[in-house]
Amino acid sequence: MRKIEISRADLRADVQAGPAPMLEWIDIDRLVVDDSYQRDLKRANWTSIRSIAADFRWSMFSPVFVAPVEGGAYAIIDGQHRTHAAAMCGFKQVPCQIVQMTRGEQAAAFAAVNGKVTKVTVWQLFKAAMAAGETWAKEADEIAREGGCKILTYGKSPKDKKPGEIYSIKGFVKLIEQRPRGLIVAALKMLRAADGYGDNPDAWGSTYLMPILMAITERPVAIANPGFARAFEDFDVWELVDRDDAERKEKKRQGIDYPPRSETLRAGVLEWIDKSFPARIALPKPASKSEIMGRIAAVKVG
Repeated sequence: MRKIEISRADLRADVQAGPAPMLEWIDIDRLVVDDSYQRDLKRANWTSIRSIAADFRWSMFSPVFVAPVEGGAYAIIDGQHRTHAAAMCGFKQVPCQIVQMTRGEQAAAFAAVNGKVTKVTVWQLFKAAMAAGETWAKEADEIAREGGCKILTYGKSPKDKKPGEIYSIKGFVKLIEQRPRGLIVAALKMLRAADGYGDNPDAWGSTYLMPILMAITERPVAIANPGFARAFEDFDVWELVDRDDAERKEKKRQGIDYPPRSETLRAGVLEWIDKSFPARIALPKPASKSEIMGRIAAVKVG
C-alpha cells in the first residue's frame, strides 16, 4: 500500500476552494440534468449505461457530483450515466457529493471534471483487471507465459525493452478472441526461439509483433510443419517493412488511400508463408481442427 505524499515545495497556501462538499443519499427523482451544459444521451451513452447496469456494484459507484437548484432539486454535474444505471436497476437513491454553486459555476465544474481527467492507460487497466481476477486478463497472462513471454503493465523506453515483452494488450486480447490458444502459444514459442526475433527487442514492438502473430496463427498447417521455424528465421521481415514504408509513402504522395500498416504487414507475412509452404493450397482436403491441434502440440521449438 502507498501513502499520499506531497513534497513541501508543492504545498499550496493560497487555495480558495469554496464551500466544502456534503455527502448525502438523495432520491433519484430529485436529480435533474441541465441540458445547457450536460451532454445528450446518444446510442453510445445508453450502451455505456446498460453496461454499468448489467454489472452494477456499489463498490464501483463513486458519489454523484451535484449542486442544489431551485425547487428542492439537484443538478447533476458528473454521474448521470451512473445515476441512470442505478435507476435501471431499481434503486431509488444514490450517494451524492453536494456543492453549493451558481449555474455558471456548475457549467465550469462540468468542464473541469470531464476535461481535466487523468487518462488511465491500457496497461493500468490490465493491471487492475489482473488484481481483480478478471477471466480475460488472466487468460491473456497465462497464454503469454506459456509462450515464454510476458505482458507488460507499464511502458518502457526503447533502450530498456527486451525480447518477449508484449506491450500491445488490446492487440493481444483481440488475437486471443480470434485464434485457438494452442496456436498462439506455438507461435510465441517459435518467435522466442527464432534467430532475429528471440534476440531482437525491435521485433516485439506492437507495430510488428501483432501482424506477424495474426499471420502465423492464420496458417496452422504451416506452423505445424517441422521446417517452419528454420524457414522463418530466413524470412527478412525488415525488408517487408521497408518495402511497405516505401509503398505507403508513394501512395500518400499520389493522394491514394493505403490500408493500415497492421493489414499490409500481415498480408506480406501471409504471402511469404503461402509461397514457402504451398502444401496448404494443394491439400486434397482441409485437416480437421483436432488434427491441426495435434500437429501443433507435437511441434518442438528450439
